[in-house]
Amino acid sequence: MAGRAKIGGKGKGGKQGAKRFPSRKSLKETIMGITKPDNHQERRNLLIDATITAIAEFGLSKLTLAKISSIAGLTAGTVNFHFDSKESLLLETLNFVSEEFDRGIANALQSAGPDPAKRLAAIIDASLDPEITEHRKMAVWHAFDSESRGREDYQRIRGNLDRQNFKLILNLCEQIISDAGKQSDISARAIANAISGITDEVWKEILFAGESYDRDDARQVCLSFLASIFPWCYSMPALEDGQDQVAQSIEVTRASSEDADAVAILFDQYRQFYEQNSDVALSKNYINERISTDTSVIFVARVDERPVGFTQLYSTYCSVDAASIWVLYDLYVQLDARRLGAGKALMNSALAHAKASGASRIDLETEIDNVNAQQLYESLGYVRDTEFYKYSLEL
Repeated sequence: MAGRAKIGGKGKGGKQGAKRFPSRKSLKETIMGITKPDNHQERRNLLIDATITAIAEFGLSKLTLAKISSIAGLTAGTVNFHFDSKESLLLETLNFVSEEFDRGIANALQSAGPDPAKRLAAIIDASLDPEITEHRKMAVWHAFDSESRGREDYQRIRGNLDRQNFKLILNLCEQIISDAGKQSDISARAIANAISGITDEVWKEILFAGESYDRDDARQVCLSFLASIFPWCYSMPALEDGQDQVAQSIEVTRASSEDADAVAILFDQYRQFYEQNSDVALSKNYINERISTDTSVIFVARVDERPVGFTQLYSTYCSVDAASIWVLYDLYVQLDARRLGAGKALMNSALAHAKASGASRIDLETEIDNVNAQQLYESLGYVRDTEFYKYSLEL
């Protein structure tokens, strides 16, 4: 498999607005006689759940107690009995989703045991739990985040949760790095920032994609990133149905100077795929220069410690987006490893790196008749450009 990437200029990255949220049938059924709440706390919980639905459907600016009471199937007087004001109900709702997230993390850590690598993976799993990341709740987080700049009470609740979660991730990264004796090679804070950034981006994607969002794919992206940074702790997740056992033997790491010769051999094979004459010396010089000058990012895939493929990305910018983007220019997997999931593992590592860097997108291109590469890219969510022509000028 081989592919080349392009610098695209579309910059049309706007997502479609969130669709109108359906009210939860269980709320009305609860009121209509199936399990009508009969105590104070149950009614408070019912109103909090109705508030979550109302925020998701109407937003904070158009939220009223009348809308909340209608969704809950209760009278406005009942709402006022349990909460002094709309603001107190909103604060209680924010506290509810924050405490739910906190409990989910705590339970996951308890189940993971003392191993820092397992605990870090458990945090990612808990952060993607369908109950915690339910579409309505993602809308609530987004709404409160938007309002928090002018509200110290919102900032306090959100800030405490963010600081606590970041400190936990940072401490685990420090333990993993310390246990491996790599304190001088890897920045725990940079990795913790990247993990937090990736999970934040996943939450945004859930908000815009809705309940159709594939959390398993998101988990693969997160774990692929961990495997690329901490390969002694994590293996690349199984990437293809029916090939879990094989895919787990694939290791993807960012190439360093120690990998230059192995990558150069693959790079030479890649150039031959595009009808260039073999020139190992040229390939070695080119790859060594890219790595030594840090002018590209290269990931190399290994199967049973044998290098079988690589991908190379270049950083550039999109003026329309006013943001950085990555060009995935090279992707190559040796023929005998193309059905093992190595290509997808490399692509997932590239995606994790791009997200961690804060880039707005990845651009790539491939030959019109390279159907296999096209199928891979489209299976990962890449969209074929049908609006712009590509032009080149040989110099």
